[in-house]
Amino acid sequence: MNLVKRIVSGVIGSIVVLGVVYVGARFDVRWIAGALILGVAYLTALEYLHLMKKLDIPLAAPEFLIWIPLLVLSYLVLDGRYADVMLLFAISYQVLRYLAVTPHRTGFLQAVAGVFGLLYIPWLLHYFYLIYLGAPGQSAVMGAANGMTALQSRMFGAANGIIVLLMVFGYDSGAFFVGSAIGRHKAFPNVSPSKTWEGVAGGFVFTVLAVMVGALLDPLWRDFVYWKGFPHVIVSSVCVGWAVQLGDVFASKLKRAAGVKDSGVFLPGHGGALDRIDGLLFALPVFYFYYHYILHFL
Repeated sequence: MNLVKRIVSGVIGSIVVLGVVYVGARFDVRWIAGALILGVAYLTALEYLHLMKKLDIPLAAPEFLIWIPLLVLSYLVLDGRYADVMLLFAISYQVLRYLAVTPHRTGFLQAVAGVFGLLYIPWLLHYFYLIYLGAPGQSAVMGAANGMTALQSRMFGAANGIIVLLMVFGYDSGAFFVGSAIGRHKAFPNVSPSKTWEGVAGGFVFTVLAVMVGALLDPLWRDFVYWKGFPHVIVSSVCVGWAVQLGDVFASKLKRAAGVKDSGVFLPGHGGALDRIDGLLFALPVFYFYYHYILHFL
């Protein structure tokens, strides 16, 4: 029954997210992807506050949560540019907020938790918007160079977003199903006992397959994946897969430290919002760095 709930809720959630990404690009209302990021970031931030409370590091909720929409809106209004400026203000406030708290150990831990929460959730999520845009102005430049229309350029950005989501979903699915079927050797027994090395290998294979499926959505991606760029698909899939696994293990460590099994009940069979995006959070900057800075593809 839990497996059925997991599959059904996962399919429904994936359809909603991929639909938003597609519609935003197709009708040039990409701000709705930002609204999706805001909703997910806010839910995850609420769960993060709950985990910190369990760890005896209570944060002032209103003064932490107010920065979530401010940070996300700064990404939307400025197309992802200067996001670090707003982040600097947010971090500075978290430090100043707990500067006078005594004992000083408590104030220090609260400041660290506040700063880390902003880096961990909204800042890492903002990479999805950069990927979705194809980096500020980059997709438009590539579109002009390849004789693409404005719509085709926007759809290239949508393909970027969909492909990184498919890679994360592919790794999670491959690791889960292969690990459940033939997993024997524990990978992280002290943190996540259900993870096996067989599942890790299955996750990498499914990540590559996910890129190959996602590439069918866009001619630039199709040409890259099926012709000149396939070695990079393998390398990037390994990098992104490891990032997904690292994000999952880190979230597991955080939940075990807080003494909870799931961060929340965001989706039936999947736990909370953090349980759903833990791997994505670490995968986004890895994907962006590889395809933007190394390959200059985005």
